[in-house]
Amino acid sequence: MSLLTEKALAASLKKLLEKKTLDKITVKDITDDCGVNRQTFYYHFHDVYDLVEWIFTEEAKKFMNSCVEGRDWKESIEALMDRLLDDKSFIMNTFYSVNRRQLEKFMQNLARPAIADIAQTFAEGKRIEKQDLDFVVNVFTFGLVGIITEWVSDGMNEGYKGDIDKFFLVIDGTMEGTLDKFAK
Repeated sequence: MSLLTEKALAASLKKLLEKKTLDKITVKDITDDCGVNRQTFYYHFHDVYDLVEWIFTEEAKKFMNSCVEGRDWKESIEALMDRLLDDKSFIMNTFYSVNRRQLEKFMQNLARPAIADIAQTFAEGKRIEKQDLDFVVNVFTFGLVGIITEWVSDGMNEGYKGDIDKFFLVIDGTMEGTLDKFAK
């Protein structure tokens, strides 16, 4: 029952975010829309921002379970961008209402598995220490998240594929060469 309540609260928040920004939404707005009392909300979440964090975490889990497995790295990143577009009102209204770092962390959680998969593919057969591989994954993840953050900041234009294609072009040669430098 607990997960159902959390999902209902999340759905209400997302619905409300289609009309106004996060900083204009109260716990009362969410509970009224959801049909539960404030005490129920506070049983599950500390505040509206805690609910946002929960939504980000749940969305990241769903994405990683359904979109990354079985795809190549380019398909995974395009699926990530399409997934963010599906939640455009949620992303845009939280982007302007929450700490930018929180949104970047969410995007890192979504992007990192795809980047790690790319790096793992390029690292096969090479002796690279885990900490070095993690470092390379972080560098490329931060690059992709920077591109995504700028895209969100510019209004999430649906013509994002040009910048992503450039990112793929950079990754193709650069990541493999970088990993070669770390190989022992």
